[in-house]
Amino acid sequence: MTWTPITFEPGVWKDDSPLKAQGYYINADKIRFVNGLPETIYGWERASASALLGLCRGLFTWQDNARAAYAAFGTHLRLYVMDQDGTITDITPATSYEQSSISFATTNGSAVVTVTGWTHGLAADQKFKVENATVGAVGGVTLNGVYTVLTIESATSITFTAAQVASSSAGPTVVRVDITTYLSPGQVDGLGGLGFGTGGYGSGGYGGGASAYALYPRTWAFDSWGQNLLGSPRGGGLYEWAPNFNASELLTNGSFSSAAGWSVGAGWSVGGGFAAGSAGASSNLDQNVALQPGAWHLLTLNLTVSAGTLAAICGGATIGAGVTATGNYRRAFYAGGGAAPFRLMKDASFTGTLHDASVQVLTTAVQVPNAPTQIGSMFVTAERIAVACGSNLDGAFDALQVDWSDAEDHQAWTPTSANLAGGYTLPAGGRIVRGLRGARENVIWTTDALWSMRFNGNPNTVYDFVEMGRGCGLIGPNAAAQIAGVWYWMTPTGAFYAYGGAQPQLLSCTLARDVRDHLAWVQQDKIYASRVTGKNYAEIWWFYPDLRDGNECSRYVVYDTARGTWSCGLFSRSAYDDSAVFEHPLAADTSGGVWFHEKEFTQDGGARTWFVTSAFNTQGDGQLVVNGVRPDADDLQGGYAIAFTSRIRNVKGTAERSYPALGVTASTGERSVRVKGEQVSFTISGNAAPSYWRQGALAMDILVNTARR
Repeated sequence: MTWTPITFEPGVWKDDSPLKAQGYYINADKIRFVNGLPETIYGWERASASALLGLCRGLFTWQDNARAAYAAFGTHLRLYVMDQDGTITDITPATSYEQSSISFATTNGSAVVTVTGWTHGLAADQKFKVENATVGAVGGVTLNGVYTVLTIESATSITFTAAQVASSSAGPTVVRVDITTYLSPGQVDGLGGLGFGTGGYGSGGYGGGASAYALYPRTWAFDSWGQNLLGSPRGGGLYEWAPNFNASELLTNGSFSSAAGWSVGAGWSVGGGFAAGSAGASSNLDQNVALQPGAWHLLTLNLTVSAGTLAAICGGATIGAGVTATGNYRRAFYAGGGAAPFRLMKDASFTGTLHDASVQVLTTAVQVPNAPTQIGSMFVTAERIAVACGSNLDGAFDALQVDWSDAEDHQAWTPTSANLAGGYTLPAGGRIVRGLRGARENVIWTTDALWSMRFNGNPNTVYDFVEMGRGCGLIGPNAAAQIAGVWYWMTPTGAFYAYGGAQPQLLSCTLARDVRDHLAWVQQDKIYASRVTGKNYAEIWWFYPDLRDGNECSRYVVYDTARGTWSCGLFSRSAYDDSAVFEHPLAADTSGGVWFHEKEFTQDGGARTWFVTSAFNTQGDGQLVVNGVRPDADDLQGGYAIAFTSRIRNVKGTAERSYPALGVTASTGERSVRVKGEQVSFTISGNAAPSYWRQGALAMDILVNTARR
């Protein structure tokens, strides 16, 4: 026997025929190339027992001041945060508070409740909260809790599923309740109908006004503001969340007496949990509170007002406008933290009663006041300036407008001579797709161009904007990632580019045509890029929706930034983050599961599947005969198989034959085979737990027989 070492060029080559790609691999799954040899990626396991509701299109990790790790997940339905123990909490922001009299009806034996008489403005799957109902139950169903809209019956009627099954058919019963409405759902799929999708080439148009965001799947942009999270759903406002999970009460209500910590001014009488104000001089109810540093708080007041105005003041700042009418008032406010005086101040004409005063730490995200209410994407610069890329700060939404806040103050967006807030309109480039903070500069992609945004220290201009290249825009808001100071991204035409501070460079890709030919173009905004780094690899992964599988991200391509090689495979991951905040990269799948990646050698303790397939090899007019295989692998865990395929091509056509797979273990020496054909390919694959393979000095006994004429 003559044993021939089997070597191939690293990487997967799909953009030519399996014969033209001779000397390369032509397909793979869960394979990377390290030092010229293929090996399996590491495993993945569940990061949380809980699941996300909705399709995750934004993932961000950061740490608080105590270096506790958090991960934010933005789906088309909700906003979540996960702590380092894997506990997932819904922090979807509240968008409105109201007190209303509406009707509830139940059906015996059903948990579905029908609501009528409420101009709700909600959508299916939207979250809302009901509390402080004036009746205990309707048909045995307690009206207190957080619910999700099941169906929209009309503009004034919805259904939802309660926590209890009704014990009787009841209602409609009019009930006065406090209702909190949370952020409305976003689009799950792209809705463009023509061309390359909803970006510059499709129905979204190059300008892309605010209304065009209804065509896009909801994506999220995140960044940290100190220990707080800033986030924006595409086309929505700017929201902030401080790391708080318990809505602790900070205000002692009691009887509003001095024994309960209150200072009672003239014109107030207290007792039985109520404070009554009478006309006369202006006066106050005061109490000192300990506010959570850098957090949002919720003020709740139940008032009966006959005349005059009552104002709430905390730390010297008025919380909203003065109250002049009877109702249950809830208002969010921001606090720098620490001890602060809390004051309820009536004017001279105020007559009314007050009870159930409350100040609690908010555990949900809150819309940042004064910031744009329609944002394409956002990020925070190294100077601690919040930036909105695509903005309606001046009124109408402008898809090429860049606005930014003052330094260290994300609530100050109006430019003055005393701050660094400002704005700039990009002169060309379609519409802004995404802006991100880089290692040395900020970068902004439009549908057509790449811009550099560099801090200049001049208070009149603050930033310089330089167009770095055209014809190299961004295909989707999450399709770019940075590693070692270099940005890598995918363009609206399916090309791959890199930028390290000079000119954008087109990457030579052996998989580009395969991606373009099968990409679900209308769903291009779902493409998600992330760096993936390890001890001996530094890669950029793009997860993308493939038409062969449906509308969601189902496949990936990988670029090895150190060696310039490419790989590919199957993975249903809609978001991925490798920021090193957690010990392992985090990812969200298309079913709402959250995963740690590059960990151990299994799929959540079970078997995982991988393979790599060689191109067809030939020797001129000769016929290849493979008589034996000497497998070799490094650090092998679990067995694997080698399977051959041969082809013969003549005037009758192409005859292809597949051979039974050869099982291989760590103790396998040689395996005899009998493979004959003008062209021969082989596939190495595994399905085990644990499973790890790195190709070693693979050798085969190969003969070449001269073809007969």
